[in-house]
Amino acid sequence: FVARNWSMKAMHKLIVCSATYRQASKARPDLATLDPRNRLLAKQSRLRLEAEEVRDAALTASGLLTPTVGGPSVFPPQPPGVYAFTQVPRDWKASDGPDRYRRGMYTFFWRSAPHPGLTVFDAPDSTSACTRRNRSDTPLQALTLLNDQAFFECAQGLATRILKDGGTGDIERLAYGFCLCTARLPNAREREVLGRLLVKQREKYAHADADAWTAVGRVLLNLDEFITRE
Repeated sequence: FVARNWSMKAMHKLIVCSATYRQASKARPDLATLDPRNRLLAKQSRLRLEAEEVRDAALTASGLLTPTVGGPSVFPPQPPGVYAFTQVPRDWKASDGPDRYRRGMYTFFWRSAPHPGLTVFDAPDSTSACTRRNRSDTPLQALTLLNDQAFFECAQGLATRILKDGGTGDIERLAYGFCLCTARLPNAREREVLGRLLVKQREKYAHADADAWTAVGRVLLNLDEFITRE
C-alpha cells in the first residue's frame, strides 16, 4: 500500500482482482470441515447487494440504466404521499427522461426523510459517517421489489427487452430473461415454473402479451439470486 503511494484505487484493484476475492460462494463439504466459519476465506461470502446497487441491478437488467457520470442529484419515482407525514411536508417531483434512470448513488437525500426505496435495503443515515452497513432480510424488501413503482418500471423495461431481443419462442425468451437477471440459464425445474407463470398471466392478460411478460419480469427481479452477490 505504501509502495504504491497510498493509492486506495490500486489497493481496491489488487483486492478485487485477487483469487481469494473472486472465489465462488458455493458451500462444499470439504470447506465446511476445513474452515466452517470461513475465517480463512476458503470461499466468497454470499451478500445481498447494497441499497443503491439493488435498483442499479434492476435498471441494468431491464436496459434502462443511464450510464452518465457526475451531475446534480436526481429524483427517481417513489410512492405518492411518502413525505406527507414528515415534520416538514415536502413535494417529491420525479425526474423525467434519462435522469429518471440514473444510478442510485445520485439519488437526492433529505436528511430528515431519506428515500424509502433506499432505507428499506438498509441505506445508512447520511448525517454521519458509516464504516460498515447493516444487512437485514425483511418482507418489506420483497414487497418493494414486487410493487414499488421504480421496480415496476424496471419490470416493464425487462419485458420489452425480452420481447425485442430474446428470440421468437417462449422457452428461448424465458431463458434470455432469466439469464439477464442471474447470469446463468434456468434448469428444467425453473423453466417449468416460469412457463406455468407465463401461461397463467396470459390467461389474465389475454390481449396484452407485454403485460404477461411484465409479470414474469416482476418475479425475476424478486429472486433472491438477483439481489445477492454470489
